[in-house]
Amino acid sequence: MIKKEHRLKKNKHFQYIYRKGMSKQTAFLTLVYVRTYYKPFKVGFSVSKKVGKSVVRSLVKRRMSECFNLLYEHLNPNYNYIFVAKNGISQISFDQLKNEMQKVLTKAGLYI
Repeated sequence: MIKKEHRLKKNKHFQYIYRKGMSKQTAFLTLVYVRTYYKPFKVGFSVSKKVGKSVVRSLVKRRMSECFNLLYEHLNPNYNYIFVAKNGISQISFDQLKNEMQKVLTKAGLYI
């Protein structure tokens, strides 16, 4: 589980990152990120209804959160992140999801 101080919670924070941020994409994920001058960094996960019903969306969010926990030590802490799930993400395994997250972060130049 992600620590409380690292979670994006408010809709206005999500909207700010969507508006001002840059994005990179892979087959199953989109990463939207924006530079921040406040510590600690924040992360949010977005899964639309196109992915599936509420049980499936919740499962995808939990998996994405756990993958992020495994990767966050290697991230640039000067950015806030939103991971947006694409359709079909519910069919991939945990290891594939972790590789997708690592790939999109590397594409953005944020994975150290």
